Amino acid sequence: MNASRKNDPLLAYLNNTVRYEDNKVILLNRRLYPEETKYVTCNTHEDVAVAIEDMTIQGAVVLAIAAGYGFVLAFEQEPELVGDELTTYTNTVYERLMSTRPTGQRLKVILDKCIAAVKPEIENGKNGADLAKILLQLMDNQVKEADDIAIETGKRTANLLEDGDKVLTHCFADSALIHMLLEAKRQDKTIEMYCTETRPYFQGARLTAHSIKETGTKVTLVTDNMPGFLMEQGMVTKLVTAADKITLEGHVCNKIGTYQYAVVAQHHNIPFYVLGYEGPDENSPNIDQIEIEYRNEEEVFYARDVRTAVEGINGLYPSFDIVTPNFVDAIITSKGVYAARNISDHLD
Repeated sequence: MNASRKNDPLLAYLNNTVRYEDNKVILLNRRLYPEETKYVTCNTHEDVAVAIEDMTIQGAVVLAIAAGYGFVLAFEQEPELVGDELTTYTNTVYERLMSTRPTGQRLKVILDKCIAAVKPEIENGKNGADLAKILLQLMDNQVKEADDIAIETGKRTANLLEDGDKVLTHCFADSALIHMLLEAKRQDKTIEMYCTETRPYFQGARLTAHSIKETGTKVTLVTDNMPGFLMEQGMVTKLVTAADKITLEGHVCNKIGTYQYAVVAQHHNIPFYVLGYEGPDENSPNIDQIEIEYRNEEEVFYARDVRTAVEGINGLYPSFDIVTPNFVDAIITSKGVYAARNISDHLD
């Protein structure tokens, strides 16, 4: 993301994950990576929306960036629109992109910034082509900002780790986790990682394990039903995940499975730290504002496109669960380390 680190081999997996060029959004297909490095070309904002929905692009930060660039594409498609028609079109695009991941806090932050940037320009008579240029500059700045937030979050989290820690993570915590490990190395701390495979798309087995390995950190892959055993056996000393949304009361919404790991971690006196990046969602005072996304039940019947379940049964796939503040030892953001119930202080 940050040009100054573009050739850093330890961060190679971050490079070119999302880019905008020649009026197209180019996405690394994270359903195939790292076994295959293939890219998907999105010519319309609808293409971007579908790529988010079918998990072509994964990771809360990068999918939010992809959606923002999708907004740029939307205006490229309607360069002559002005006035009320442009306002209606803008709202329609916003709703379509937001519907791809209703739980996505970072997605909403980015899309809200897009709306805030273009609405006054519409009132000043600008057309779609003008708005595309404005949003492209905005999104380029957001990429740099997202990278800076991840670096600072990772550094602050590394300060909480001790030499010899064995850290369990779940799903794909994105770049802050990698910056955490790089900073721990700079502090001469030896850290070992356990990562869950993360059914049904195996983000942990593919993305998380690969990116941790790239930092030179020892990483062990476990199935989603092993963490309780690991904690009971003393094989885990810290639990670290990201969050798709954080409420002002300190509730953490993350990949399904996080709740059970947090509960077991507390039972074994294992600290649970959350990579909070840019902090809580200002529009989510409590869990009433969290919509749990239920994905297609068919997805739990398959493992990497191979059916593993018998025919004639039902499936259930809630994508996320919610961890209450009492199970969270700290939420780390780019601004500081906060007790979960005090996370609203990040906004001060």
